[in-house]
Amino acid sequence: MALVTICPDCGTAFRVNAAQLQAHNGDVRCGQCQRIFNGFGTLITVSESMLEQPAEFQPHAQNESETSDTDRPVVDHPNEASNEATLTWDPAASESSGQSFEAASSEAWPWEWVAANVLVLLLLIGQIAYVYRTELTILMPEWRPSLERFCILMECEVPYPQSIKQLGIETSDLEKNLSRQPEVTSVSAVIRNYAPFPQALPALQLVLLDAQDQIIASRIFTAKDYFSEHDQALRFIAPQQEIEIQLDFDSSELPALGYRLHLLYP
Repeated sequence: MALVTICPDCGTAFRVNAAQLQAHNGDVRCGQCQRIFNGFGTLITVSESMLEQPAEFQPHAQNESETSDTDRPVVDHPNEASNEATLTWDPAASESSGQSFEAASSEAWPWEWVAANVLVLLLLIGQIAYVYRTELTILMPEWRPSLERFCILMECEVPYPQSIKQLGIETSDLEKNLSRQPEVTSVSAVIRNYAPFPQALPALQLVLLDAQDQIIASRIFTAKDYFSEHDQALRFIAPQQEIEIQLDFDSSELPALGYRLHLLYP
């Protein structure tokens, strides 16, 4: 197989080799129309048998009088009977060519393009941090302070995770104070967080049952209901920690003999 590149302006085909193209990242100048183009962009491969057919490809000897005054590989003028020419090299002007290729490289990566891509990347990172801020605190809990500062700028919050399956009621009890306040019933419980990360405070569903275990009343209590005033600032359950809660409610019209207590996230 042979390598052939084609001038995008005049369509002239030239046989080349890898060393000629790699000399200056593929930049060559057509000896037919003087167009400077990148030989890699129009590079094709053809079989050697096609090059042996004079009607399509015929090797053309280099004309030394037509070499370029730059250091880019230069394509000789092909004769009228040929669609192929070869690349020639002029090492005398390497210094001037080095300057031109340096300018081309700087144009390939303009600062505006780099700055725009950096900005897009930062916006993408910010969007990911905003959408998955809670998930990030699960994977990397030490990031929470940084995410909370980020949310101050974005006017948002970093919610605590809510994995109800990793919460459990260790103990619970329902009792009436018949001597002091017979109409008030108290429910106490100990809730444990089994997760390796802090979790949001759950809600509690209290279900009261009669003698036949039939539901006679049901109510959902939030953290504001089951915490005392000095515990209202608590926002989460730390990993592998327990909290104690207590509920007091009027049960004077509820002849409850049993109860059920469920944890949930509304």
